[in-house]
Formats: sequence, structure tokens, C-alpha cells
Amino acid sequence: MSSTIQLTHAWNNEYWPMEGVKKAFLLLEIKGTTGSRSDRAPMNISLVMDRSGSMSGAPLAYSKKACQFVTNQMSQEDQLSLVTFDDEVLTVFVPQNVTHKDVMKQKIETIQAGGCTNLSGGMLQGIQYVVQGKSDGSVNRVLLLSDGHANEGIKDRTKLQSIAKEFHNLGIGITTMGVGDGFDEDLMEGIADHGGGNFYFIEKPEDIPGIFSKELDALLSVVGQNVQLTINPSETTHITRIYGYKAEDEDENNGLKLSMGDIFDQEVKSILLEISFFPHAFGKHEVLHVQWDYVDVTEGAKLCTLQYKIEANFTNDLNLIMNSSNPHVEKQVKITESAMAIEHAITAFDQGDEETGKMLLQQQADEMLVVAVQTEDAELREEAQMLYSHLENFSFSSKARKSLHEQKYRQMKRKK
Repeated sequence: MSSTIQLTHAWNNEYWPMEGVKKAFLLLEIKGTTGSRSDRAPMNISLVMDRSGSMSGAPLAYSKKACQFVTNQMSQEDQLSLVTFDDEVLTVFVPQNVTHKDVMKQKIETIQAGGCTNLSGGMLQGIQYVVQGKSDGSVNRVLLLSDGHANEGIKDRTKLQSIAKEFHNLGIGITTMGVGDGFDEDLMEGIADHGGGNFYFIEKPEDIPGIFSKELDALLSVVGQNVQLTINPSETTHITRIYGYKAEDEDENNGLKLSMGDIFDQEVKSILLEISFFPHAFGKHEVLHVQWDYVDVTEGAKLCTLQYKIEANFTNDLNLIMNSSNPHVEKQVKITESAMAIEHAITAFDQGDEETGKMLLQQQADEMLVVAVQTEDAELREEAQMLYSHLENFSFSSKARKSLHEQKYRQMKRKK
């Protein structure tokens, strides 16, 4: 196995009844490692920044600081471009090696606020610039920041997400950053999800440079690109649900496929599978075959494939079945359940049913706190406390929705 990616798996129970089971949980985790890396991969980044009228003042000022910070951190081997958009799309500078940083930062400083929000135009121009600079082994990413709804150009959410997916399949990721309480969080998360990037909710303008720094630190440590997961269940195993990543349609011959974007040094990507088993004979049986395909960029650009066999133990020994739970996996299941509860609560709030939404959040917070106390788990306690904080003097607003959405997104991806 390549040292660039470490792969582990764990069941929520070590033993399963021979007659079958309706619901089992499997946690797959991959971790990026530097291995024998001699140098980082070259960067190929396009910054795409909203300069609509609502960005005037502090949001625009901090966004310009963030873009200047990115410029400072890049080297002459890297390619950088900057696009801004209001109702029109403006190129501040075309893709170029980062050799004249002072000139680039001066151009950033000249950006002024304008009118409406042609998000699609800015995104497409940024993508095209990254396409121009794409080379073997380069880290290709669009960083898209906006504080408003798309009200010019392409406005259809499905179409924008489809565009993001199309270019993600070509090795170009899109990270989205929503600022304040005026943007469309479902659209921005959807673009990031389909584009193989990250989604950030930036509540305060002064947090913009810090989020850019966090994203850039990750991009500077990419060890594997275009990570693709293919899962083939056995004839006696059925995958009922996948949490955290969207799977493409199942193909009887080629299995279930997931695109997971790039992986950074020390980053852990996790997939939680909900599985049902048909009856099995006693003993250990292979129930899933997993394949990972990715490009190792620690030494040039090398295509790698990892094959992984996953087995499960079947028995009629009730003592083994009842006393074989895995606390780490059970914790991830509980966090995922919390994400689902928040999603259902948001749906209730959107439909005007505030009482049902608050009840769902309250129930989930209470359940999570009980588990946190029983297991003495600080992370679960913190997540429960966040839900209680949402409920204090609750009034459903755009800001409240975004805060809940951010917690749901983070929990579903099992990001700390």
C-alpha cells in the first residue's frame, strides 16, 4: 500500500447474527500522509470574489486582505488569477506565475464595489482560468466568495451544481465561502459538494482572511488528487445509504462510485455506510470490495490504485453480538444522526412549522448530551451545547438557518 494514503475500516459491531440484520454501520476512513514527499505540488488557483453592492465596506475590505494574503503565500512556480463579479465579470489579473507580488497586491487594492450578483459568470471565468493553467501534478482550485444570491447570469441551482461536477470530473475543485446572512447556503454548499471542494459559512467579515488562510494551508499540503472510491457489495450485502458524500448511480458491473476530491496531509476523510445483511453462514465472510483510485502528487503525478477487502463476522452467540460495539463508530453514527435531525428541523422551519423544528433540535440535543455524559465525550457534549445555544431565545431567521446549516454540513462530513 502506498504511504500517501492510509485506509482503515471499522464496524459499529464486531459480530453480526447469522440470520441477517437490517441495519449495520461501516466507517471507512482515509488519511493523507506526506510519505517521502520532497516538495509540495505547484498551485493553480483562481480567486473569484463578489464585488456586488452589498459587499461594500468591511466585507470587501477583508476580502481584499484575504486575496493579498493568498498572493503572499504563493511562489513563482504557482499560477494565480483573480476574477471579481457584480452584474459584470471583471478580470483583475489573468493566470500568471506569482513573481511580481507587489503589483498583484496593488491591483487587488483597486477593486471597488458594484451592482448585482452574476455568480455564475464569475465562477465560469475562474474555472476557465484554472483550465488554462492545469498541468500534471498541479493543485487546481477555484475559491469562490459571495455574500448574495445569484440574481444575474445562470441562477438555477441544479445547473450551477452540474457545472461544478463537470469540471470536478476534470480535476478542478471549487471551494465556496458564503459571507453574512444574505447568500444562498444550499447553492453554495451544493457547488462545493459537486465541485469536490469545501464549504464555509463566514458569519463576520473580519473572519474572511482566517478562512482563506485555513483553505490555503490545506491546499499547500495536498498529497493525493481526484480521489475516487468504488464499492462493490457481495450478493448477500446491500448498501442502503451513504452519509457524507454523494454516490453516482449504482452500476451492477462497476459498483457504487464516489468522488472525494483532493486529500491533504494529515486530513481524514470518512464515509459512513448503512448496510443490511442477508443470512450468512457462521464465520468471517467478505462482504465488500473497495477500490481507491487517486493521483499521488508527492513525487510528480503518479496514478495509484488500492484494493481493499472488507470482511464481517457472523455468529449465533448472543453474548458476542451484544457486547461487541465499537465506541468510535457509534460516536460517528450519533454525530450523523444529529446532522439528519438538523436537516429535518431546517425543512420544518422552511415550511413555517417552528414548533416541530424546535422539538427535533431539542430531542437531538437531549439524546446527544445523554450519550456524552455516559461516554464522557467532550466533542459530543460540545455539539449538544451548540444545539441548545440555537434554541435559546430562538427566532428563525436567515442567520439562524445558516448557522444550523453550517453545523449540519460539518457533522455530515464528520469534520471537527
